Amino acid sequence: MTPVPALTPDAPTVAFVTLGCGRNEVDSDQSAGALAAAGFRLIEDPEAADCVLVNTCAFIEPAREESVETVLAACDLPGKVVVIGCMAERYRDELADAIPEADAVVGFADYARLPEIVASLLGTAPPSVHSEQLRSPGSATAHNGPGGGLQIGRAPAPPTASFPVRTVPKGPWAYLRIAGGCDRLCTFCAIPSFRGRFASRPADELLAEAQWLVDAGARELVCVSENTTSWGKDLPGGRAGITELIDGFGRLDGLERVRLLYLQPAEIQPELLDAMAASPVVAPYYDLSLQHASGPVLKRMGRMGDHERFAALIADIRRRDPHAVFRSSFITGFPGETDEDVAVLADFLEEARLDWAGFFTFSIEEGTPSATMPDQVPHDEACARRDHLVGIAEAIAEEQTEAFVGRELAVLIEEQEGPDALGRSYRESPETDGEVRLPGCEIPVGRLVPVRVTGTDGVDLIAQPLRQRGGA
Repeated sequence: MTPVPALTPDAPTVAFVTLGCGRNEVDSDQSAGALAAAGFRLIEDPEAADCVLVNTCAFIEPAREESVETVLAACDLPGKVVVIGCMAERYRDELADAIPEADAVVGFADYARLPEIVASLLGTAPPSVHSEQLRSPGSATAHNGPGGGLQIGRAPAPPTASFPVRTVPKGPWAYLRIAGGCDRLCTFCAIPSFRGRFASRPADELLAEAQWLVDAGARELVCVSENTTSWGKDLPGGRAGITELIDGFGRLDGLERVRLLYLQPAEIQPELLDAMAASPVVAPYYDLSLQHASGPVLKRMGRMGDHERFAALIADIRRRDPHAVFRSSFITGFPGETDEDVAVLADFLEEARLDWAGFFTFSIEEGTPSATMPDQVPHDEACARRDHLVGIAEAIAEEQTEAFVGRELAVLIEEQEGPDALGRSYRESPETDGEVRLPGCEIPVGRLVPVRVTGTDGVDLIAQPLRQRGGA
């Protein structure tokens, strides 16, 4: 890692506002790390920053609306505004025209030049040239608002450092991006059009970054990508190499837990399931990208599977890993979806007994095949179907939570809220699932505590530390 230069009291300040998924969080960490290495001072408060960088999301229409609202709010603040992220990549020209108050709209390929861009906007001296360690997750050019006059070129060649510069973890866990891009052709998704082809990060680079994150205070790593089960397919060892990566995680000093998100059912191999079940650090948390359970709907989505195959996969995982918990997300209102299709999905939810489930209504994405498919479902109907399924899934989730009463778990403490310690066990992924509350306990953040579950509060667990020799 390149050492961060000593900051002067009058160093320009930058703040990040990050929207969207964990992949965006990693982009913000890397961009912030490059700015810090160049001599900028990172602060949390956008209102006090000389420059605010808004990392946007373009996944579905509500996310785009939130991104635009956040950029407009940032433009009301005193500092300069730089728009980055998926909306900046996918709609950079439109954003620059629609929001001229923004001082720069920067695409993926120019993330490595963010220190130069921000310095130009602020009229400061050229920054230290350490930002070449920041790797670009895609290819694009940067565009500026009308007042900037920036001429931004292409990103430099990839660095020779063992992994891209980033900020240290803000708490006891951190995201680790293992790949970028996607090669799948789901008819509802525009991500491949702006994130590009799937590209795995080499195992030695991932393990070096993982060890650095652990040495910096992370006890849990959350592996993210567009499609984790594709990891390795573009590397010499192929997809089978992910089992060696899992073994590598198990050999890292100080790493307590690894969580693999975004598992594509069509690409899950038995060897991966065996490696996950046998690993001492990989959480038995299976984040399956299902989207629906009706075969005809999935076929129109450009995906494989149906109720029976998904149920068989989940049963197989439970046989291999009795402690397995499951999360998935589903789309309602996809073109051509019928009441019968919804009933199939409802039956699947009852059978699969997922611990966590998220639901989205279909969003028309410009340039995707589903945008022009016949038999578009009215939005009100899609919402009604979503609400019906949410009711089923929430009742199941509470029943699954109650099944943990009496069990012993290891809880990673994340914060102290009044007299109570709050944390997560293996069953809760950060920022999406529930939590574990330890009433009346003061426990340092970052400690992994053995507990016994004594009750529930909705989908949250209530627990007490187990007595141990030498203290809890």
